[in-house]
Amino acid sequence: MLLRHAKAGFDLSGQADAERVLTHAGKQDAIKLAYKLKGRNHKVDLFYCSAATRTRQTLDVITEIVSHSANIEILGSLYQASEETVLDVIKGTPNRLATIMLVGHNPAMTQLSNLLASDLRLDHLPCCGLVVITFDALNWEQLQAGSGEVAWFDIPKNDYSIL
Repeated sequence: MLLRHAKAGFDLSGQADAERVLTHAGKQDAIKLAYKLKGRNHKVDLFYCSAATRTRQTLDVITEIVSHSANIEILGSLYQASEETVLDVIKGTPNRLATIMLVGHNPAMTQLSNLLASDLRLDHLPCCGLVVITFDALNWEQLQAGSGEVAWFDIPKNDYSIL
């Protein structure tokens, strides 16, 4: 699962980009997505999350609503990461874990979605956009370009939530 963080506000004077916080609309989008995840009963074994404030806030909303007891790893390397860096994180996932979610940033989330999924081409994954990709691989290290298929794709404009 590749999730771009929800909508964040613009930098305040003197504020570092990594410290930007979610807007009210961003929080609402994260809540809607969390209820959609809960409704689909997706179990996540491990969350990888960028260390940026907006990604951690997005993940906090989701885990609070979905009530996941999965492990969370906050990784500084996911902030402003290349698609190769994010793919290396995925490939390093222990094989006992079946489902992971990465909460990160563009352009890496868009590029990685396009790289891994054989049936998806995005110009831009919007804020709070989620791409769920399935693979037939026996382990995480076997993931390669075009080896996955999109199981679910959601963006905030797809407003089918219960809210």
